[in-house]
Amino acid sequence: MSCDDLDRLRAESPLSGSSDWPEEARRHLESCARCARLQALLDGPSPVDFPESLQSRIEAAILPALRPVSPLPGVWRVAAALLLGAILVIAAANWRLGVEGWDARSGVQFAVDFSLLGISGVALSNLLAQQMMPGSRYRAAVWVWLAAPLVALLAAVASLYGDQFKPDYVAWALNCLKIGTACAACSAPLFWLALRRGFSLHPIAQGAAAGLLAGLVGVTVLEIYCPYLDRFHIFVSHIGAAVIAALAGAAFGWIKNKT
Repeated sequence: MSCDDLDRLRAESPLSGSSDWPEEARRHLESCARCARLQALLDGPSPVDFPESLQSRIEAAILPALRPVSPLPGVWRVAAALLLGAILVIAAANWRLGVEGWDARSGVQFAVDFSLLGISGVALSNLLAQQMMPGSRYRAAVWVWLAAPLVALLAAVASLYGDQFKPDYVAWALNCLKIGTACAACSAPLFWLALRRGFSLHPIAQGAAAGLLAGLVGVTVLEIYCPYLDRFHIFVSHIGAAVIAALAGAAFGWIKNKT
């Protein structure tokens, strides 16, 4: 029996003490110091001396409405769910749009671009999984997690791509910006499904992180689809879609914080 199993047993039988539990639960208490300390407090006398009649009325009013709640999944399970949602959107979008950008890039451009996007996606997924669980520790400030992927992508694009001006530059830019933001918007509901059970103490930061992860989904779709390898085009229309998504996520987090 695990600690989570013991928590469910407490929720399902709140009136019974540990002496009434099955042998497997008592063996877990003997082997787990954390659960044993908690159960000792629950089995001990109440620090407040309520009259028995008052305590009975309180229990009668509260206990029938209580329902057991399953524990949150682990950080890596949430992160994996976020990454799975991102992969589904990328696969569906590029199945529809094509892979001309993939074919147009050199081996170095391909390796650097998609390595940075993959690392950024994993890092942001892990950050979001931690943000939904109060008390989690971060190895760096949230703004570092948000700025690092954008700075790394900008540096890579500036060093790996040149200038390739096209007469229809504006049409290309608007099309890619529309595709990137649309893919980010399609990712957001899938991310909400993975994060909805958590509680963030910093909804603006979590909204910005979720928006940036959704925006990176749009960037990945565009890197696979778009064969226009002009650095300024990629700055504005590809990475720009991620910035728009991050700002939109922060705005939703601000609205949630106000309400």
